[in-house]
This record gives sequence, C-alpha cells and structure tokens, in this order.
Amino acid sequence: MVDRRQVLVGAAGAAGMLAAEAVAQTSPAPAPPESPYAVTYIEVEPARADASRRLLARYQEALKDRGALEFAVFEQIGRAGHFAIVEQWPSAKAREDNAASAASREFRSALAPLLIAPYDERPHFALSTGPSSTTPAAVYVVTHVDVVPPKRDEGAAEVRKLAEASRGTAGNVRFDALVQASRLNHLTLVEAWTDAATREAHSAANPTRSFRTALGPISGALYDERLYALLK
Repeated sequence: MVDRRQVLVGAAGAAGMLAAEAVAQTSPAPAPPESPYAVTYIEVEPARADASRRLLARYQEALKDRGALEFAVFEQIGRAGHFAIVEQWPSAKAREDNAASAASREFRSALAPLLIAPYDERPHFALSTGPSSTTPAAVYVVTHVDVVPPKRDEGAAEVRKLAEASRGTAGNVRFDALVQASRLNHLTLVEAWTDAATREAHSAANPTRSFRTALGPISGALYDERLYALLK
C-alpha cells in the first residue's frame, strides 16, 4: 500500500525543484563588464599604405582633447598596409560616442576605398593591465589568443598569469591582457619591449614557455602574434 503522505511530500519536493529551476532560467544574466578598450585591425592595399598612414595620422590628430586615455596607431613590421589601433576610453559609452562621431565617420569613409578586408574593430575589457605608455622606439606585439569555449576560464587564467609574470621584467615597457567583449574566449595581449632582443628573450623565458604549453591543448586557433612599430 502506498503511503499517501510520502506521495504528497515527494510531489511537493518535485514542485519545489521545478520552481527553483524556473527561477534560475528566468534570472537575468550578469551584466557584461564595462568595455572601454578597442583593438582594431586594418588591412589596405600595400600600394596605398602611404595614403592610409596619412588618414590614420589625421584621425589621431582629430581625437586630441576628446577624452581618450589612449589612442595608439601601429604599423605591422614587415607587412605594408597592415595597421592596428589600440584605444582606451573612460567608459564604454565614451568609446561608442567616439565611434559614432563625425571624425570617426569621416575617417572610415575615407579609408573604405583603400581596404582589402573589413574594418575589424573589437571592443574589449581589461583582464590584467598596467600603466599604458607609448615609446617610439619600442617593439610592440599584439597577439590574438583564441581558446575553445568550454575552457575559456582556464585560458583566461593562463593569460592573466603570463601578463602578471611578464609585466615589468627586463626590457618590458607594457604588458596588458584584454578580453574581447563579444566573445569571451577571445583574448588580446598588448606588449611593448625596448628592442627586439628583449622581446625574443621573453619569448624563450620560462613563464612564456609554460604559458604556451598550457595553452596548446585548449587553443581554438593558431597563436596569432604580430609585431608592430608605433606609427610616426
């Protein structure tokens, strides 16, 4: 004979679990982190590299006194027509307002005929950052790190560990780790070194070797490391 009280208790427990699941499913997702950074990749016809440099320099000049904490323009070493912009604003709204500004629209309109690939602007938020500075003679490195989605937290922890182990070491001017706001398994490293020799020494150092070893099994794409010089 079935005990009616047990049936009622069991039914109540099941109802409670279903209610808890419903609340969990309807609870709002956490607000995304503020994304005041952007990293933009630009590719133009190599023959139009000079025209692109002039446009970039003019755009950078137009943004003076508009509140950017950083607006650095780089040209890839050994690849004419490949540029990167690293920018930081006081807030995501300030970054978005600038992207919608007349100066930004004018720049993109003038650049569009020169492009051989889409204007690739990626908003980011900070994972681990230090003081930002630009040193004209430095070797800059911008690296896109892609981690398979199930391992994004593990990948972010490894990237953070590398940034904190590398920042301030011999020859290091800057070492920042950022997370792409639209794809949390995509991260960006922004580095600056006093010269090529110190950068190469860092690439062979134990923290970097350990990082690359840990990243290998959870990487979602090739390690995309690009060397840049500050656009003068």
